[in-house]
Amino acid sequence: MRGFRQSVRLRVVSGASLAVLLLAAGPSLAQTAEAQSATAETAQDKAVANLDEIVVTGTSIRGVPPVGSNLISMSREDIETLGAANTPDLLASVPQLNSFNTAPSPSLGGVGSFAPGLRGLPANATLPLMNGHRLVAAAANETNPDFPLIPNLAIERVEVVADGASSIYGSDAVAGVVNFITRRNVSGVEMSAAYGMADDYYTGHVGALAGKIWDGGSILAAYQFTRTDNITGGDRDYRLQDFRPFGGIDTRGVNCPAPNVLVNTTFYSVYYAAPDLTANTRNFCDNGASADLLPASRIHSLFVSGRQDVTDRVKLWGEVLYTDRLDEIQVSPPVQSVALTSANPFFRAPPGTGATTELVLFRPDNLIGDDHFTNTDERRVGNSSVGADVQLPHEFELSVYGTFDWAENVAFLPTINAGALAAAAAGTTTATALDPFGTGTAPGVVAAILNSSTSVTINQRTNLGAIKLSGPLLDLPAGQLKIALGAETRRETFEQTGFVGATPVPEDLSRDINSFYGEVFVPIVGSANAMPLVRSLSLSLSGRYDDYSDFGSTSNPKVGVNWEPLEDLTLRGSYGQSFRAPGMRQVGATVGAYYYDAATAAALANDPTRGAAQVNTVYLLGGNRDLQPEEAETWSFGADWRPVFLPNLRASLTYYNIEYTNVIGTPSTALVFTDPTFASVVYRNPTAETLGGLLGIAVPVNLPTPLPAIGNLLDLRLNNFGVRKTDGVDFDVNYRWPQAFGDVYAGLAGNYVLGFDTQLSPAAPVTDSLDLGVPRFTARASLGVVSGPVSVAGFVNYRDGIRNNFATPTGVGSYKADAYTTVDLRVTWTLPEAGWTRGTALALQVNDLFDKDPPFFPATDGVGGAYNPIGRFVALNLRKSF
Repeated sequence: MRGFRQSVRLRVVSGASLAVLLLAAGPSLAQTAEAQSATAETAQDKAVANLDEIVVTGTSIRGVPPVGSNLISMSREDIETLGAANTPDLLASVPQLNSFNTAPSPSLGGVGSFAPGLRGLPANATLPLMNGHRLVAAAANETNPDFPLIPNLAIERVEVVADGASSIYGSDAVAGVVNFITRRNVSGVEMSAAYGMADDYYTGHVGALAGKIWDGGSILAAYQFTRTDNITGGDRDYRLQDFRPFGGIDTRGVNCPAPNVLVNTTFYSVYYAAPDLTANTRNFCDNGASADLLPASRIHSLFVSGRQDVTDRVKLWGEVLYTDRLDEIQVSPPVQSVALTSANPFFRAPPGTGATTELVLFRPDNLIGDDHFTNTDERRVGNSSVGADVQLPHEFELSVYGTFDWAENVAFLPTINAGALAAAAAGTTTATALDPFGTGTAPGVVAAILNSSTSVTINQRTNLGAIKLSGPLLDLPAGQLKIALGAETRRETFEQTGFVGATPVPEDLSRDINSFYGEVFVPIVGSANAMPLVRSLSLSLSGRYDDYSDFGSTSNPKVGVNWEPLEDLTLRGSYGQSFRAPGMRQVGATVGAYYYDAATAAALANDPTRGAAQVNTVYLLGGNRDLQPEEAETWSFGADWRPVFLPNLRASLTYYNIEYTNVIGTPSTALVFTDPTFASVVYRNPTAETLGGLLGIAVPVNLPTPLPAIGNLLDLRLNNFGVRKTDGVDFDVNYRWPQAFGDVYAGLAGNYVLGFDTQLSPAAPVTDSLDLGVPRFTARASLGVVSGPVSVAGFVNYRDGIRNNFATPTGVGSYKADAYTTVDLRVTWTLPEAGWTRGTALALQVNDLFDKDPPFFPATDGVGGAYNPIGRFVALNLRKSF
């Protein structure tokens, strides 16, 4: 087996260097000459020779790299070195991704997407693909495509285009594209098993892959099972709650299993802690100790692909990925406050107060029978594509294919029935009353209080039909002018059934998208017409038109240039426009209408035009059918250096600039009355017609009957208001020293953010996201040695210390956390190629070798950012090929 290169290969690939990179990927363990038949060797040689079949991420033209753009690539060898259990873990090693050096888990309390964003931008601004094909959304709360959970034995490479790419792929490719490319030409069987442990944590996976190659075709199937333990807040001793010694506030909870009481005689200013209820005593608790920092999960994943030459000119192919993931997420019980009177048989007045009413602050552990609720989220997802490639005269190729993706998400989130709890608090007998101090609540009353949950089943579908024509159009002095033309029609659906408490929440959403795109690659200068300082010059132009049935159409162009002034230097640049279509739920989700009386409205959103005399207010929250796409202008320029005097050195540097506008969000109540951008959503003294019209699109949540006079109507549905502007630098340097005993290699890759400004609206104040939790600098350094059958590699992961705000006793302060630096170690031993050890490799994986605690931050339980809660993790991996 060959030696390992750096774990995350950062390459800016252009021209012939792309072919070099792909050829260098080499065979895996199952592809040694001894394990292949003569037929398989012939088929593989044919595949390697025909590099024109390759379509690289970021372009539609075979054999052409993404001109002008930064391409980050991770090879099969890198994947084996990392030993990652799944694709989210794999991407945690890419410094440009928000999930860098974390333990990726679903967002939004366990029912969100696994997709990480690029360079601090939202996850939905990055488009995930599998073999260049779109994927289905799989999360309960989101309708943007989710990342695929591909068996790690089936992944050939991962390519990240860190540049806007809507001119090729359409929606979501604002910050970039992540394309997972699966293996194709495998003959034989491979197996892999791994088990790893950390403090209060374990994970393991087993997988197998089988492939067969014949003259004119191949088939491959891979399966993986993964199980992961959970980590709770109480499992990590670095978490803090009381930040007063550091200038912060005490964030410990006072709604605890042992309650606190406030009575009417002291105007709720004195605490009485149970059980003694002594004045000026207070129970404190860590309500996050039982909540998961990382949920438990199990994953079944199956991938099957095949291709067959029907004739010398017609090839059929197909692929399907099916995954079944179950996450069990421990969450803290919701804290409760109930008013009791002396009529409740469990009422306990603090001694000496003579109180007849009291407010009890408690956590319902005694009702639940545990210190946590368990949310469950199961997603069964299929992503499949099938098509035909037809070779036409003059080296043109016609591709016709369809993508058929489906996802079912079943989410269950237990909650407390607020109505039943209030009724029990008002109970007057032991059979009907709530006991917040102990276990005296009757079983029937407990059952009624716990008889509430969010229980929904969501089915999402993405069906796509496409046709593409590509090939060389003209022979120019510098080479062939190549084009690609294509059309797609896509239908997306979202269907939700179920309940939030007793309220049904049906949704049935759909959209149709028709798209047309084109791309042209123009070699202007090549070896035949080179001149001083212009050894080569190439131009790429692309554009795409998308028409959506629910909001209209959008057009997005892109231009890229590669210029080679010297033999070892390539300069490149790109400019493009990109977009993200509003998610179907952002457009069509149920709108709720909420009522606040004058006093409450004054506390939530003070209308300065009314002074002290605030008014009854109605808010609308939810989806908005008038949403327009989010838009972005992206441009970049960079350099790739391959010095002639150091042939094993590779270096690249890329500057990028992104202006992201029309970002979808909810208007801030702090700005809604003062920011002129929001003037259109504020209706003062609305007419009956205006009020009736807007309430007609909403579901009443807490509107009283009859509705009192409404002074303000605020339409706070999602809308296109936000602006984000960011720029920075990506870099990669790596070098390999051949030695008599083998190879030594080193590398450094990362991202440095120069600026990151955010506005809630074009007229709102500018906030610096680098002062609000976005790290300025992330990097990964590698150093390794390969000597015969043994490979040793070390990696240093660096995340710059974040700056953010935190609550103080007098207001808000700012704090700069320390940097987060961890060290990983990989050792691989390829056993002798004889007897039962043939095709066998053992690997030791150590993450966070020095068990680094996350940096201290005087808020949010001492974590303050995206870090890895696992700590030192040690795993053994066995790979075997037959």
